[in-house]
Amino acid sequence: MNATLETDNNITTDDYFLLAILKWDDKSNDYLPVNDPSTVTQTFTEYSDAENAYFSINYASCSDSQGKDIKIELIHMRFGSAHIVRNQILFP
Repeated sequence: MNATLETDNNITTDDYFLLAILKWDDKSNDYLPVNDPSTVTQTFTEYSDAENAYFSINYASCSDSQGKDIKIELIHMRFGSAHIVRNQILFP
């Protein structure tokens, strides 16, 4: 049985790509986790689409960064396990 996430496209929960924009948290001295409400995420079924979106992000396009560092992660979700494919930190 395949469940699907609520998105524009039906994406199977056993194999998809997640693009996450993580904000810096001064209190914990680390980036907020992917499941934090302030983390912006987008899901993709195709790696090429996810990679294109990953490389198209720049600091200016992250309007809610509030002058702090942000971390961008491209994650492959496979059978419930997260595998980081790419990540980068953008500075103001």
